[in-house]
Amino acid sequence: MAKLTLIQFLVALCMSLGAVCLFIWAVLSGLFNDVEAAKFRAYRAEVGREEDGDD
Repeated sequence: MAKLTLIQFLVALCMSLGAVCLFIWAVLSGLFNDVEAAKFRAYRAEVGREEDGDD
């Protein structure tokens, strides 16, 4: 039982470290610089479709 708990802990630790590494990579590569731009691009695309008559 203790071996299973240790394995589960190690798996959770590896997953957590992987998530932290991905977050650090995203911050350093600039993916969080302008998060509002994606919202406005999607809005403009939707408004453009409605003006064209496509629903």
